[in-house]
Amino acid sequence: MKKFGLLGKNISYTFSPTLHSKIFELYNINAQYKVYDLKEENLIKEFLQNLKQENILGINVTTPYKTSILKFVDILSPEVQSIGAANCIKFENGKLIAYNTDYFGLIKTFEKMGLILKNKKVVILGTGGASKACIKALSDLGAIIYVVSRNIINVENELKNVFLLSYNDLEKTSGYLLINATPVGTTPNINTSPVKKNIIQNFDFVLDLIYNPKETLFLKYAKDLGKTFENGLYMLISQGIKSQEVWNEREFNYEQIYNELINTIYK
Repeated sequence: MKKFGLLGKNISYTFSPTLHSKIFELYNINAQYKVYDLKEENLIKEFLQNLKQENILGINVTTPYKTSILKFVDILSPEVQSIGAANCIKFENGKLIAYNTDYFGLIKTFEKMGLILKNKKVVILGTGGASKACIKALSDLGAIIYVVSRNIINVENELKNVFLLSYNDLEKTSGYLLINATPVGTTPNINTSPVKKNIIQNFDFVLDLIYNPKETLFLKYAKDLGKTFENGLYMLISQGIKSQEVWNEREFNYEQIYNELINTIYK
């Protein structure tokens, strides 16, 4: 049996096992996908060593380890070198190879939303691993990128080719697309939003990378304002399929898997 999993912290909300189990079912893959909830970063090295002993083929990585995981891998794919964060690790011939399939999932999500991003102003909330993948994807699509941070001084040397904003700056900012790349609003803390409703009013499109709950308070504001919006499910599914393509070295039908999952996840 092939073994895969997800590494993160406080991730009981995740839909990833459902997603990967569906892929296994549809393509007759004899495999399992486990959730590894690790409480401290200093446990990662030992955790990865133990996984090697279990002959695991790959793991996904989520909050808050997408950046810190890089210290413990052997090879960085080109997109990881550019982004500075990874969400997919392949175990191959005793080596750990880091990939970023979030990047791919974002491109697919922008396509689904029908966005034309060249020379358009996009504002990203947050500076973590998901934000870094957004920056790379948007940069490759020619967008003009603004990133909002609670502490600009801490990230100004880390984030290149973007404009930095404080949350106070947002009050007088408008643009084409607003992306929530923070965990604010994730189950169980569903009654919070990273920004107020009046901020969302100033954007044409709204994307929340959170997928649980289906409609965050952030997206409820967007809905009330009549904005075109999307949650993070399509990105989750797309990055998950891409991860399986990396691990299994084969291709899958994205639309088939998405259509199978959408009603299962949001019953």
